[in-house]
Amino acid sequence: MSTPQLSRKTLKACIRHFTWAWHTVVMGTGVVGTLVSRFHFAEGSEAIKILTLLFFFLNLFFFLVISAATIARYYLYPELWEPMLQHPTQSLFIGALPMGAATLINAALTINQHYSFAGPGFLYTLWAFWWLDCAVSVFIAVGMIFVMMTKQQHSMGEMSGLWLLPVVTLIVASSTGGVLGTALANHATPHAMCAASLTTAVSFSLVLIGLSLAMMIITVYLMRLVVYGPLDPGLILSSFIILGPLGQGGFSVLVNGQNTTHVALPVPLSPAVIQTICLCAAWAMWSIALIWLFIALCSVGSVLRRQSISFSVATWGTIFPNGAFALLTVELGDVLESQALNYLGAIFSVLVLLQWIYVLMKTIPAIWNTSVFNSPCVSKLDEQMLLALQMQDAASDISHIV
Repeated sequence: MSTPQLSRKTLKACIRHFTWAWHTVVMGTGVVGTLVSRFHFAEGSEAIKILTLLFFFLNLFFFLVISAATIARYYLYPELWEPMLQHPTQSLFIGALPMGAATLINAALTINQHYSFAGPGFLYTLWAFWWLDCAVSVFIAVGMIFVMMTKQQHSMGEMSGLWLLPVVTLIVASSTGGVLGTALANHATPHAMCAASLTTAVSFSLVLIGLSLAMMIITVYLMRLVVYGPLDPGLILSSFIILGPLGQGGFSVLVNGQNTTHVALPVPLSPAVIQTICLCAAWAMWSIALIWLFIALCSVGSVLRRQSISFSVATWGTIFPNGAFALLTVELGDVLESQALNYLGAIFSVLVLLQWIYVLMKTIPAIWNTSVFNSPCVSKLDEQMLLALQMQDAASDISHIV
């Protein structure tokens, strides 16, 4: 006896069920493009250049389509905004928007600096976009923490790594600022050096704020795992999100620390000392991320022994944290001139690329049959509306009988 096939949703229904989690597609594709452009063993080759451009334009296409669908959702269904904010997990994915945009700035900066696209004017345009991204990141980080306190109901047993998404926006913005600071300092003009100094200072502030909040959440998350055990199958993949703030934070501290040799510092501050401190901090975060990688793998493995993990668009959210850890490994290999870390970074980069291909291949048929368009807050809202209609019909029937 054949099982009945699920009916495909209409375009309007797909837009209604379009969630903020789709922006993790931009994040994942962007970090893969960054890893491709920094692949150590083929750096500067024509193949790397073509792949870098391919990932940039593909990610730009994803960003435009996903942003348009997000705008269309709340234009057509403005009543969904409040239920989305009140949802304890779906609302946290708002942070994926500025993080995805930051990966586009990184890729465009690589094209500008390494492939001589456009000129200084384009660099300053990217700098202006970075300031906008910083403003949005700060607004989301502070705003979502406030929303979590005032509009949502949370408990320790239901906590997951998704709590990190709003605050990681600050860390990702700081890492983009570090790369921009390096590019600005390379121009060596007084205006560019002033912009590089300001960018580096702001980036350090952002990464310190983001890491302080992230470390608090990670500590609470560890207590949750010890007290309540592994996460439910629906949230188990969020275990990898811990790698995001650690990997991206280490990369940001490392890059911004190197920028201190190019910017004007007060006499008491030594660039060499700052670089040493930043290198030690980055190495510490890489080490912490490594043990969390093993914890995440063991947690996922314990679930897979009992049952399979269903695919959803949120699966894309596992690519960026793994990519951030791989990116930190690559950067540490360059700074320390370590062949072991270079090989390890290349292995991690290839594994992230394979993960991206696997998730993309799972997404394409899910988009075609529209099964991937499923918003929990919309489903709950529809159920409440249906229940209200049934109660009205029942009351009407009773009134007619009486």
